[in-house]
Amino acid sequence: MPGVAEILGALTARPLSVPAVPVAERLADAVRLALSAADGPEPAGGAEIKAAVRAAADVLAPLAARCGTDLDRFLDELALGAEVDTWDPRADRISLLTLHAAKGLEFPVVFIVGCEDGLLPLRPWRGAEVDYAEERRLLFVGMTRATTRLVLLTAAERSIRGTVTKCQPSPFLASVDPALLDRVGAAQAPGRVHRRDKAQQARLF
Repeated sequence: MPGVAEILGALTARPLSVPAVPVAERLADAVRLALSAADGPEPAGGAEIKAAVRAAADVLAPLAARCGTDLDRFLDELALGAEVDTWDPRADRISLLTLHAAKGLEFPVVFIVGCEDGLLPLRPWRGAEVDYAEERRLLFVGMTRATTRLVLLTAAERSIRGTVTKCQPSPFLASVDPALLDRVGAAQAPGRVHRRDKAQQARLF
């Protein structure tokens, strides 16, 4: 994201070993340094850099607040691109995130696609060892991002590496209380799937 590099450069230019300083405070100082550094001989270029720095600061502020005084965590998440490169809290639009990137965020409505055995849990190849506890935790992280409504989506078949494969719902879904579920398009009988008419099909975009 434009502006992040300038802020990171200003942040690492100062000593990083100062204890118990809130990351939000360090970020504010880095933003001031980055804005001052943008005052160069080319006003137009400097204005663009300043605008990018201010926009990046707005995006980084929630992450800095969540990190408390843990600067290493803040820098790690910056390096991994978590949240920063994938989500702008000011944007009035649909956000597409991985389950890892959604950690720590909340949304009124969340759609989780691919809730199928082979994707959740992920089985890269037959016989591969799977950390079921970690995969279950990852799904739980995604599910708890929703504050009002959660939609879990599965496919009857999916094209994987050019091959159409029959799919089964994730075994993790069996742990969800059926009373909490409102099934739509679920199988009415073995081998039979109820599908909505095109006129009734919900549209996301």
